[in-house]
Amino acid sequence: MTHRTTALARTTALASAAALLAGALASAPALAQPDAQSDDRPDDRTAAARTTLTFTVDDCEGCEVQLVNARSTLDADVVHVWESQTRRVTDGAVSFRIPTRRTWGMSATVRAPWEGHTGYVTTVAWRYDRERVGDTVTLDDAVTKRKASACWEGVRSREVTVPLVVEKVRVRGVRKEVDGSIAFVPTTQSWLPPMRRAPEGVLGSQDVNICR
Repeated sequence: MTHRTTALARTTALASAAALLAGALASAPALAQPDAQSDDRPDDRTAAARTTLTFTVDDCEGCEVQLVNARSTLDADVVHVWESQTRRVTDGAVSFRIPTRRTWGMSATVRAPWEGHTGYVTTVAWRYDRERVGDTVTLDDAVTKRKASACWEGVRSREVTVPLVVEKVRVRGVRKEVDGSIAFVPTTQSWLPPMRRAPEGVLGSQDVNICR
């Protein structure tokens, strides 16, 4: 076999291998698993911008709070999910240090020690229906509401403190009426859609809230 013939054979073999690899990648299924991250893990893409978010909470010592950020993609079957570690309210407050960009479209869940088998996770209402940013919301106001947004528009500042109200209420559980919680911010925050059903002001989630 001549040198020219040998070179041609090698070129043909490489081209065939490249075609096979391209076909395998094209036929591989899309990843549908969320890419969860903790607030304590490094996020190289946003190393410079982080925010310390503190919730002040009265009468909810030991309550567990978690932050979640879920964003849809161009592929309807793929949702990117980031979540913080769960932290407990201690001495009336709980703090998180998170990538600032995660505050956009962020939701927060609360698990109180008194809760029964509700079948969902109590979720913070950042804004109730008919309320504008900056409006004050009391417990008496909140229990009259029917819709709420679980999605915060977020902030750009390095530190922010948000008062949070968590109160024990009776709710319809999985099998019977049980103790549950209502969680909301007493000053209406900038929010993102969608507005979700919130009977008597109680916003509950059985899955992540995808904000838009």
